[in-house]
Amino acid sequence: MSGDGEPFALLNQVSRVVRAIGESRGPEEAARVLCEAVVPGLADAAAVYVDGAVWHRVDPDGRLPPRWAGDGTGEAALLDGHLLAVPLRAYGKPVGCALLARDARRPPFGEAHVLAAGQFAVPAALTIHHGQRDRQQDETLETLQRGIRPGDPPDLPGLEIAYRYKPAAERVGGDWYDVIPLPGSRVALVVGDVMGHGLAAAAVMGQLRTAVQTLASLDLPAEQVLHSLDEMAQRLAAQTLTTCVYCVYDPVLRRCTIASAGHLPPILLGPDGKAEVLSPPRCPPIGLGRTPFETMEIAAEDGSMLVLYTDGLVEERGQDIGLSVESLRRRLANGTSIEALSDDVLSAARTDDVTVLAIRFRGIPSEHVAQWLLEPQPTTPWRVRGLVRRTLGSWGLTSMTPVAELLAGELVTNAVQHTQRPITIRLLRTDHLLCEVSDDDHRLPVVREPGPLDEDGRGLYLVSQLAEHWGTSRVAGGKTVWFSLAIP
Repeated sequence: MSGDGEPFALLNQVSRVVRAIGESRGPEEAARVLCEAVVPGLADAAAVYVDGAVWHRVDPDGRLPPRWAGDGTGEAALLDGHLLAVPLRAYGKPVGCALLARDARRPPFGEAHVLAAGQFAVPAALTIHHGQRDRQQDETLETLQRGIRPGDPPDLPGLEIAYRYKPAAERVGGDWYDVIPLPGSRVALVVGDVMGHGLAAAAVMGQLRTAVQTLASLDLPAEQVLHSLDEMAQRLAAQTLTTCVYCVYDPVLRRCTIASAGHLPPILLGPDGKAEVLSPPRCPPIGLGRTPFETMEIAAEDGSMLVLYTDGLVEERGQDIGLSVESLRRRLANGTSIEALSDDVLSAARTDDVTVLAIRFRGIPSEHVAQWLLEPQPTTPWRVRGLVRRTLGSWGLTSMTPVAELLAGELVTNAVQHTQRPITIRLLRTDHLLCEVSDDDHRLPVVREPGPLDEDGRGLYLVSQLAEHWGTSRVAGGKTVWFSLAIP
């Protein structure tokens, strides 16, 4: 840059410095370019301060402080002949301040220097402002993303879970996955993808994911979950389309029901290593409205694996998506693990989110399941207590018998009072003891604390107090009331 005796030459170089600052790739680089542009031509030391802290400093002799409390308002001004304060303002608001200092052996700053410094400050302030705004938006997106995405899936009996997720290289999007426990040790498996990226897609994704969890808690059939989600999506996000696959795995029956709304087809890897691209009934994406959804049911053999994924895993520019899915099937058939497959994909920069959810079916052994169908008679609760006592004895869980038979008897007593048809009682032993009582009455019981003179209402209250977990759900043909106890 020009020397002290050439103020007009200094001003002629303003455009070059302004352009260099304007081309900075971020706010920190803009601060660096500004400092390096004015030292040593215009000043002997320079520093840029944002929120009081120094962002960059070129100061060989330590003239400038590490913090500066100036408010960054007003115009560039001489604090004394050898110290120049340059406010950094964008859209009328202060974003920081630059300090320039000269050695006492040099002539003091003049008006031409103040003018030049003010010109340098304009692009630097704008770059810092936009960089901070973009960073705040990114942090907001990341906070939202962390808040609405699940953590590690729960450990559930009858299956093993592997998963991978990576947002797009540029910005987060609308992918999500969920593993949701259902009554009877069943589990709902969900992968969805909201079209688009950024805050809007992430917000819609959070709403739809919450809706799916709520619908799953009602234990609705898979096709009804997608139908209800479709209705909600039209109210939540007009003109936003979402693909979703919703599966329900029953580890006792070893069956899996699959419903898909415009989503890429799942891949089933058999125990023998054979991989098959499944073909659920073709249904449009969520958000179109008045769409009938259908399901397919597959055998979930022990040792087989179901792979759910979003298009970010397979989509490649210029290649037919069907060929990409077939390539994924071949890789799985050739023994590529989900971890290796996902890590290969996630190591590359992607323009879309990548989500993979793989479930290895393990099932619940038949010897850990006991089930009875009994007529609703006054003696039925007594019979059930005896069945529970003998079953727990055969399972080596005698210590659990007093509480288990008491609670099972109470649930059966309630069922006998409200149905005329046979009652189903089921015990399952996993990492917990689960007891289910099902009848044909659709009315769900409500727990309440009984008064000292109340004759009814004590059974469910006892269950709520003594069971580790309990719940009710409507099922086809009636309802199920259940409780679980931790196995010592």
